[in-house]
Amino acid sequence: MSNATVDKAAGQAKEVLGKVTGDTKLKNEGKLEPAGASIREVAGEVADGVAGTVGKAIDSVGNAAERLKDKLSGKG
Repeated sequence: MSNATVDKAAGQAKEVLGKVTGDTKLKNEGKLEPAGASIREVAGEVADGVAGTVGKAIDSVGNAAERLKDKLSGKG
């Protein structure tokens, strides 16, 4: 299970416990935890996407530099 999944489950448990005990603060914390977990999940996906895009850009620049090197050395 991911940390986000655990956080969501913990949030749901807090919310239920808050409702049962009448603890409004605990209930509200429970409502917020799943939202925070979802935000962290999306942020991780965005970071992975950016890293992939940057990696592709670096590969493209490296390939272009290699082709330019070959042309300048007379191999291309």
